[in-house]
Amino acid sequence: MKKNLITVIILALCVVNLILNVMLVFVCMPSAKKTNNLITQIASALNLELESNDGQPSVALENIATYNVEAQVVNLKDDGSGKNGYVQVGLTLEMDKSSKEYDDLNAVLADAQGAVFDEARNIIQNYTYAEVADQETQEKIKKQILSSLQKKYGTQCIYRVSFSKFTTQSSK
Repeated sequence: MKKNLITVIILALCVVNLILNVMLVFVCMPSAKKTNNLITQIASALNLELESNDGQPSVALENIATYNVEAQVVNLKDDGSGKNGYVQVGLTLEMDKSSKEYDDLNAVLADAQGAVFDEARNIIQNYTYAEVADQETQEKIKKQILSSLQKKYGTQCIYRVSFSKFTTQSSK
């Protein structure tokens, strides 16, 4: 009789456990699914933000104009090692043709290649040979040149600066 009573109690506990598990599935799972969907949406929004172009305006392909600045040699800052560092750099400015300032800026740039390169030279000369060899520093230099040119010409028409040529050399 004792064995039958223990068996009945175990069976009753198993049935109660089964009922509680079924309730768990039907009560908690829908809210867990909603939470999972919310997390997925937030993650996808953050992922889109990570893939953005760093705040740079997106310009339609047919509205992109480029202005090339001939490559020239720039002396780099002395790092104290006694070696002289040089970089030969050429610039390409990307401009938005749909901007209302484009025609005026394009006319100014036609005669201002030296002034544009001078802005770049002033920024690049602040770096050592080891610094300009680093890819992250090169991106930083591009952003500084872009900011300097936008400030100098008072326009957002120039929206990207890239290097058409970037060759470093150390002597001695």
